[in-house]
Amino acid sequence: MKRTILTLFCASFAIIGCTSEAHVENSVNEPQQQQLAHRQSGTQTQVRIDNILKSFTTKDYQSATANLSKEEVQMDMAMKLLPECKKLLMENGFTEEDFETKFNNDYKQIILTAFTLKN
Repeated sequence: MKRTILTLFCASFAIIGCTSEAHVENSVNEPQQQQLAHRQSGTQTQVRIDNILKSFTTKDYQSATANLSKEEVQMDMAMKLLPECKKLLMENGFTEEDFETKFNNDYKQIILTAFTLKN
């Protein structure tokens, strides 16, 4: 009997807690929703970068680049990552002008900076 009452009490507490959390989520104001949308787009870019990185470990990619030198493979990887890294940086406040002035259009620096933001 005591276990049943305790179980009922815990279940009621959990249900009340869940409904109050749902109410808090629904009362998010407009600026917070815009911030959330910006974070989600950044997250989508990060997911695309992660997917590109994962593609480099597949047998298909490795067999496709098997006849290339180490430097050629690195350049291929960099060129596949560069557009998404630029997009991630732009989502975080960088501009096209920054790529020219701060990075001197150095793809290595652009990618490294994006990876610093990503982590």
